[in-house]
Amino acid sequence: MVKQTTITVITPSFQQGEFIGETIKSVLMQQGDFYIDYIIVDGRSTDSTIDTITKYEEHLKSDSISSEIDGLTFHKEKTADSQFIKCSGISYRWISEPDNGQVDALKKGFSLAVGNIFCWLNSDDIFTGQDTLDIVTRHFRSDPDIKLLTADGLLINKAGESFGTWHVDKLNFRELLFLDYSILQPSTFFAKEIYRREYLNEKYTCAFDADFFIHLIHDGVRMKKTDDLLSAFRIYPEIKTLHLSKRRFFESVLISTTYSKNLFYILISIFFKYFSILLKPKYEGRENLFDKVYPAIYKTSYKLITGKPGR
Repeated sequence: MVKQTTITVITPSFQQGEFIGETIKSVLMQQGDFYIDYIIVDGRSTDSTIDTITKYEEHLKSDSISSEIDGLTFHKEKTADSQFIKCSGISYRWISEPDNGQVDALKKGFSLAVGNIFCWLNSDDIFTGQDTLDIVTRHFRSDPDIKLLTADGLLINKAGESFGTWHVDKLNFRELLFLDYSILQPSTFFAKEIYRREYLNEKYTCAFDADFFIHLIHDGVRMKKTDDLLSAFRIYPEIKTLHLSKRRFFESVLISTTYSKNLFYILISIFFKYFSILLKPKYEGRENLFDKVYPAIYKTSYKLITGKPGR
């Protein structure tokens, strides 16, 4: 039986052959005193995705010593100069079959998970350093009461170049629900026992991660925020959060109304999110009236919702 910390990483994937190699590599290069249970759930991609997945699978098999633990094959480092497997061992599993989207893929993956810490890393995002999972392990070990850990991350473009930092100042439920949803999903990890399959809601396409974590926070799980940079979130025109901004707006409003019946807060939230989700990406930085109006809308909305001025 695996007695050490085991971290299950799920990568949902579809037609991301351009990026998934970097994602896989960032997982397999993790170093530290823990096991990795890595599961890739692909939606039957027809690009280079499967070739990339199998390439790394063969690399692991040829460059490792394998052993069976609880019915799973774990690959362990064969020689000190091996490129991968710098942790206690890695189980590498993948499936490729039609699914009903990203949420369905995640549910499939988590149904197979054996770790005691869960996370998911989308097929265009990466862990920033080889010590990401070691940092996560140390946080959970130092305080066993922690059930959800979230952290900062980098913003990268299509070419993988960093252009900013995603920083979370605090985890205030009212702020997360009605204003800026600031949790960075690939930098967020949670204990196995708080995972609820039903919290991954397939009616959401763009905001299901927000709904998932807000649901957990609403349930009162013990959280911790760290200033570590644990992941890099790739932003480019084709990603859902930009390409489907109208849908993201409506889903975000629906989430607000699901967890609160406060009409005053909901109306402010709709007003705020209309400007921040739908208008801001179109007009920001063009030296027009929007650049002068938006800061006032931002500060006023924060003041009305939280009682404090916005950052």
